[in-house]
Amino acid sequence: MNVCSNCGATLNDNASFCPNCGSGVPAYPAYSSKKTPISVGGWIGRSLIPCIPLVGGIVYLIMLFIWSGDTNKEETFRNWAKAQLIVTAIVIVLTIIVAVVFGAALSDLLYYLS
Repeated sequence: MNVCSNCGATLNDNASFCPNCGSGVPAYPAYSSKKTPISVGGWIGRSLIPCIPLVGGIVYLIMLFIWSGDTNKEETFRNWAKAQLIVTAIVIVLTIIVAVVFGAALSDLLYYLS
């Protein structure tokens, strides 16, 4: 059974007009694109994946790639996954730069001390 969008009265499946308020009933019920929100436990699980030593980070990156392109997920979740990929790429690049700079500095220091 359908519900009248004007007054909320219960309608028969074949009704063309609401018996309560007289407003017209659309031929097809309104489509609702509202999806179930992700639970707190779901977010905790997604947050703990990278904490697993070695494998967790790799699995997390793979899942971010999958989530960012999955059209069945909500747009906000896909955008979050894309943002996480961008932040992860920036962190990796900065880590490499810092490692090279400090590695060179440490190498020079060890050269002068020997």
